Amino acid sequence: MPKPSQGVTVVALLADPDTPTEIAERMARRLPDRLSRKSDKGRRFDVRVVSEPVTAGSEDPPTVMRRIRERANAEDWDVVVALTDLPLHSHGRKLVVDLNHEYRLALLSLPSLGAGGCRRGPRGQWRRPSSA
Repeated sequence: MPKPSQGVTVVALLADPDTPTEIAERMARRLPDRLSRKSDKGRRFDVRVVSEPVTAGSEDPPTVMRRIRERANAEDWDVVVALTDLPLHSHGRKLVVDLNHEYRLALLSLPSLGAGGCRRGPRGQWRRPSSA
């Protein structure tokens, strides 16, 4: 993983379509200022939202993390936070977050975080109830 470029850190919010992307977009509006306040003086953050499926539904967390790392390298992202609407498991337990500090990656399972207002959809993913 490349070192952040001089003065600017590229943060990718890689989100499953629908609710995870909506959450990522809300985060992206506030995140640059919050990160700048907590970091080195003069450091800026370029936060990008990428909406695409994070998991194939049957992948284990290490496989998902490897794919995220490969994508981050290809895109020259400095930090990646992936948000999925699928429940993740590791060693038979629910997984809330999988972190890799070395590569600056995080995989968040929204259902495990109790993503409020979401319910299961067709692939087992979580969605907001329709306003019908």
